[in-house]
Amino acid sequence: MGTNSDAEARRKNAVEVLRRWQGIERDAIETTAEIMEKTDNLLIRQVMEIIRNDSVQHHRVQQFLIDTLTRTPVKLSPEELADIWSEIEAHDELERETIELAKDLKTKIKDPVVTLLLNYLLVDEQKHDTILGELNEF
Repeated sequence: MGTNSDAEARRKNAVEVLRRWQGIERDAIETTAEIMEKTDNLLIRQVMEIIRNDSVQHHRVQQFLIDTLTRTPVKLSPEELADIWSEIEAHDELERETIELAKDLKTKIKDPVVTLLLNYLLVDEQKHDTILGELNEF
């Protein structure tokens, strides 16, 4: 069985890793902006904007994790979740609908640019569906 000092060491290590990761995300934000400035190609600019926005969000989530590890941990009770579960389920149904729309479009459009971005949208919507489903484990 681990000791409190083991738990504290793991927590400190996690915070260090998250802070390093945040630095990488800040670099990604900067480099994607630099790439966007160097090209007029609309596809490259769109992909760089997607990555940049994801990096901004990742940085925010990493800070949330750091705050959770270094301050009062965030908790979610079954009662709190139950209060809004029907709204979450309704939203998740919208996510599933967008997944089906993307899958259907992919079978009908063979343009590589459209396929690339449809794949991105599909994966992103599936990610939303997954994270909402994981809330049910609380």
